[in-house]
Amino acid sequence: MENMNFIYNENLWTVGHFIMWLVIGRLFLKNWFIFILLSVGWEVIEYLIPYDIAKESWGNKVSDLITNTVGFYIGNKLRNYNFPSRK
Repeated sequence: MENMNFIYNENLWTVGHFIMWLVIGRLFLKNWFIFILLSVGWEVIEYLIPYDIAKESWGNKVSDLITNTVGFYIGNKLRNYNFPSRK
């Protein structure tokens, strides 16, 4: 059962990463260089800080970066989409 809690928690973090970068890409940031700097920089900071909550496998770090990239890409693509207005 402990393994299921780990999988559940990891999936929630992944969803959180995706939504966060989707919103950032849609509303705040268009620059890919800054995105890469922030995304990779945060993973390096997580690696260096001495708290258990930040300790994760390299596979999970790569997964975070892929999820961040997909979220940011979709968020940037949504910038060009004109959502219908509600009247």
